[in-house]
Formats: sequence, structure tokens, C-alpha cells
Amino acid sequence: MLTRSDPSAKHEFRPRRKPAIAPMLALADLQQRAARCFARYEYLPAAPAVMAAVSGGVDSSVLALVLSRLGEGGRLPGPLILAHVDHRQHAASAEVLHHVATLSRELAVGFCARTLDLPLGAAEDELRRLRYAALLDMALECDAGWIVTAHHADDDLETVLFRLLRGTGLRGLTGIPEHRQLAARQHVLRPFLDVRRADLERVAHDAGLRVCDDPSNLDRRFARNALRHELIPELRARIGDTKLDATLFALARSARAAAEVLDAQARRLLTERCRQPSAWRAHIDTRGLDPADDPFLLEALTQLDLRLRPHAAALPRSVLMRAVHELRAAPCGRRVHGLGAHTLLFERTLEGLLVVDPERAAPAPAHPIAVAAGEAQRFGDFTVTTCVHGEPPLDPAPSAAGPWRALLDLARLPLPWRLRRRRSGDRFHPLGMAEDVDLRRFMQARHIPRFDRDRLPLLEVGDERIAWVPGGDVSAWAALRPSTTACVEVRVELG
Repeated sequence: MLTRSDPSAKHEFRPRRKPAIAPMLALADLQQRAARCFARYEYLPAAPAVMAAVSGGVDSSVLALVLSRLGEGGRLPGPLILAHVDHRQHAASAEVLHHVATLSRELAVGFCARTLDLPLGAAEDELRRLRYAALLDMALECDAGWIVTAHHADDDLETVLFRLLRGTGLRGLTGIPEHRQLAARQHVLRPFLDVRRADLERVAHDAGLRVCDDPSNLDRRFARNALRHELIPELRARIGDTKLDATLFALARSARAAAEVLDAQARRLLTERCRQPSAWRAHIDTRGLDPADDPFLLEALTQLDLRLRPHAAALPRSVLMRAVHELRAAPCGRRVHGLGAHTLLFERTLEGLLVVDPERAAPAPAHPIAVAAGEAQRFGDFTVTTCVHGEPPLDPAPSAAGPWRALLDLARLPLPWRLRRRRSGDRFHPLGMAEDVDLRRFMQARHIPRFDRDRLPLLEVGDERIAWVPGGDVSAWAALRPSTTACVEVRVELG
């Protein structure tokens, strides 16, 4: 809809803008916002119960009231539970815990709590990490799929400014996300991100809600508190409340629009170029990509980090940038490790980047495993399937089957057949070569990833010779010949 502007203005018509933050909201408005938020994500697989993270302050107390009213009207996916995390960072923490428990009884909803055993003055980032870990633990215990928090528009503004001052990329400028997945059936929802704190305070006052604010929220040793109580009021005094808020909200909207494009391109890259994906690894084909594609590759690695390590803290952006920039022109086998104990490993391969979570990769069995025709056998993270054919199968063709499937001459494979990992001093006779070669050098020459070399299931036959190296080649003496009357098809799959 277009509205008539001041005749003296340069343009005759201007589009009417919808305000970023709606003013003067009532309890019914908050209920509608929360209901619409749940509706937007109802397609996601989630456990039935709803868990509200309640600190005892104004914001989370209003959230508890809103969700309890929705529950009374049958508009929640499941029963409501109030969850409280006692950080034990101030003397009144037990009083706050008691207050939230009392609130749950007044609202006639469930209640659960966790107490963190931390020294006084713990870092903000550590408190946040442990808080979400405790919330997830309670959600799993209570079979809750929706962890709802009371983050509001002022929190979002503070987050954008905080990240801007600290230094961040495009994703950091988007502010607080409305939805985040924590586990397979557990999600975080934030339905109040377009609601100002003043509206929440007004609703709490009108409803006669008793609140118990955390006194640590006033402790200006914490960077966020100093930002909230010192820097933002100073900026508003100098440049005006409306201008500061509008500028930061506009920045966040622009960043979100750009991030959506970045996210879509990264997902397309993973869909089209991710090879051998599993719960703990992925191989990205980067051939044909150039430096202009680096932002999309960087975002793809960010999404992979979340997919492969859903419960761990995100890898620093600096680590992901090293993986993209340092490994682009590096020789095969060069690696970049993340930081800390549970992290990702990035390895340059002939085709691109191998991304693995080493802690979730199963080691190869210490001893050989017998294998029989027509059976599927587990070998660490691999499944090996063998099948005997009277004639070599025509489908798929060897070029389409790839290096993880081999056809061997049955007559040249004396029993027993075994699967084993490589050993020091192993020799192998590759197809097309006149004699045996050192297996270690052969794997290097065929650019088999370093991470896989000690985990691959090598097929060894009765005379202790290696008939096939998955991802490499079949042996010259076991290969099909014109005189072959029966063949063995061997397939190796991850997972």
C-alpha cells in the first residue's frame, strides 16, 4: 500500500513501512506471538513436552505465564515444565531457585532444576555453555522437545552491538536466532525477539507477577552487563534512543538477508559436492571452486561443524578460515586441527577436503576378521559386502562404481578370506605394475587420505596376499581375465 507524502518532498509517494518492533503489547499479543512461533516449526521432529527456561526475572516470568495460558487453552505441543539453572554465582541463588519453584506451583505446571558447581566469578561464555548443557540434560530427562527462552528485542540489540565491538563475521551480525537445534528431538525457540523489554515489564505489572531478579545481572564485571548499563545508555543519550535502535535493527535485518543467501549456497554446495557423508565425517569435492567461492565453503564448513558435533561448542571462525585458505593449494595429506579435546580435523585430499570428527571414528579391529561370500561384515566404521557371480555384473560399470567396489577372479582367491588393517612392511602388487610395491608408498601415490590408511579393510586371501585395497586398486594377480568363469564382487561402504 502506498500513502501520499508531503507535497514538498522530493518523491510523491513512499511505501509504508511496518515497524520493526510493535509498541504497547498486551498478554494476549504475547500469546499469539508464542503460538505462531511454535506453528512455524511444527514440522520439526521433537519430543512432546515444552520446557521454559526461567531465571526468575521479569522476562522469563512473563514467558512462563504466556506458555501456561497457551497450555490451558490446548495450544502447546505438550505439557509445560519450568526449568531453572542455579549458577551459584551470588548469595541469593537459592532464594531465586525457590521463587521459580513457587511460580511453577502457582501456574500448576511441572518444574525441574540443575545446580552448577562453579567457582564465583566464572566467565560469561562458560556460564552460557554450561547453562545450555544443563537445559538440554533436563529436556532429555523430561522428554521435552522445545526449550523456550525469553530473549527479547533489547537482548537482540545488545547481542548485535556486543559482537560488532568484539569483532564478528556476517553470521554474528544477524543477532539471536529464533530457532536452534540442540539434539535430534530438542530445539531452542525464542518467541519474543520482536518484543521490547518495556512491553514485558508492562505485562508483568498488569498481571501482578512477582519476580526475583538475579543480582548478578547488575554486576558490571561482566562485559554484557557493562554494555547494557553503561555503554548503551551513553550511546542513546548522545545519538538518541530511536536512531541507535533503528540502526542496529536495520543492520541485523540486512545481515540476516545476506546470511540467508550464504546459507542457501552453502547447503547447495554440501548437497552437490559432499561425498561419503556420515554422522562423523564428510568429504567435500572442491575441484572447480575458486577464491570467490570461499564464503560459501566457509559457511558449508560451519554447517558441517554443527552437523558433526551438535552438542559441542562451535569451532572458532579462525580455524575454519585456516582450513579453507591454507589447504586450498596445500599438498595432499596436509592437515588443520581445531582447538581443544573434542574438535574436527580437516585434511587436504586429491578431490578436496576431508572433514572428520576423530573421536567418533571407530578404530580398525586389532586382529583379522574372517569374511565369507554372500555376507556383510563390519570392520570399524566400514561395512564390507561380498557376492559371487557366475559372470561379471554389467551394472554398474566399473567407472560408475568407483574405487570402493572391486571385481575379482574367484579362482585366484584361495580360502580363507580375511579383512585386516595394514601392517608395517606390507607389500602389494597393483594392477598394471610388474612387481610388488611398498603398500605405504602405494597409498601415498594413490592419494588415499592419511586418516583412512590405517582404518581401511584390506582383503587378504589364504596365502596372506592382499587382493584389494579399497579406494586404491585390485591386485594384478586377482584381477578379472578373459578366462574368468566366476567373479567375486566386493563393496565397502561407510556406516
